[in-house]
Amino acid sequence: MNSFLFADTVLFISLAISLGTYVLVGKREGTYLNILTPSFLIGIPAFYLLPLFFTHFVGNDASPYAYIYVYATIAAENVAFAYAYLRPTRKVIRLPFRYSYHNFDKLSLVSLALGFLMYLPILLEFPEYILSPRQIYANTRTGFGVNFYISSTLAYLAVIFIQFSAHSWRRKWSVILAAAFLLSLHGSKGQVISLFFLLALYEVYVHRIKARFLPSLIVVGAMSFLMLALFAFTMVLDQDPVEALQAISEYSDYTRNGMLVIDSHFPLQYGRLTLEGHIFGRIPRVLMPSKPKNFGALYLDEQFFPGSLDRDNGAPDFGMGVQYADFGVLAIVYLAFFAAVRGWLARVFILRLRTTRHPADFLMVAFFANVTIFPVGAVGWLLPETLLTAILFRYASCIGAKKIYHEHIGYKRPAPPNPGLAPINGLEGI
Repeated sequence: MNSFLFADTVLFISLAISLGTYVLVGKREGTYLNILTPSFLIGIPAFYLLPLFFTHFVGNDASPYAYIYVYATIAAENVAFAYAYLRPTRKVIRLPFRYSYHNFDKLSLVSLALGFLMYLPILLEFPEYILSPRQIYANTRTGFGVNFYISSTLAYLAVIFIQFSAHSWRRKWSVILAAAFLLSLHGSKGQVISLFFLLALYEVYVHRIKARFLPSLIVVGAMSFLMLALFAFTMVLDQDPVEALQAISEYSDYTRNGMLVIDSHFPLQYGRLTLEGHIFGRIPRVLMPSKPKNFGALYLDEQFFPGSLDRDNGAPDFGMGVQYADFGVLAIVYLAFFAAVRGWLARVFILRLRTTRHPADFLMVAFFANVTIFPVGAVGWLLPETLLTAILFRYASCIGAKKIYHEHIGYKRPAPPNPGLAPINGLEGI
């Protein structure tokens, strides 16, 4: 077991580096609510605070090498993202797809209605749990993925569309609250939290609010309190306090299980787990009944926690342990590289959003901010699906529109009176 001094020193060095990247991005953008807020609000507790609590409450058996490697990798990812994101550029990358600013209200209502319809079979299957949605979540881990996840995605799309519509705030908030109600019926804390992230990102990158340090601290504190309240509602109230603390501490398995893989000297998989996650994870079980349960990251669950898949009560998460099993010591290079790619693409679509002010580009910004629009587990990076959805956004906004736009970089026009209904520059109506 590592000494508390050693474990705390490594953890706090990594935390200081990660927070430094956040502060750097906040200073450069002039707002401390930014593209990193969603991932940090989830990542700081999961990667740092809960593991710190677990180490002092239970202990930590990881080797010094595994402990240092995991926390060096987390810090390296944040540094790589910030470096790529903050590189100076003013060029807006042009996309060939035409679009307009029509149908946002209709698309929102259709998405919301379809979301309820997709979830209705689950409610009819478990009517006794409507007032206890956490039980629905526990009973739909297998066999209900299409209804469960598509319903959640449609709720998020409804919120995105209605924010860009020209309706009054009353109409907008009625749709947002209805979507929040639908998401709460899923029994997942993370899905409700993602809704708040969408609202915050819209204010920052569409309304262009500048949240200074103290107001940002208040907002982040409020969202943290909400997250703790959700934990308490779903866990603490139904358990003995000691058992509840142990259950909460298990959310530190993102780092702890990664260390477990490193110390086990697991045979190198040469990318097999990543490849399986990208292939099998995208195929609905209803279309492939013979799809194995132990593909991709779930293979590690079978090896280290064989009972979790058999009980079907949720599998532990291995965090970067999946990449270490695939690529060994080069996992840190692999993860840092894709963090840099994510940072570069986030900058690309934020610049586009400032130009187009269109929900298609906002969807991409939310994706690169690590807001889970497609809440599907054990699946690879959902960039192709998100890009396809954004393209469909653009075409759907053209249906029945009187004015359609295509992009001409360098052509400028005055900003429209309503920033949600027309582009501000670099575009020309056709």
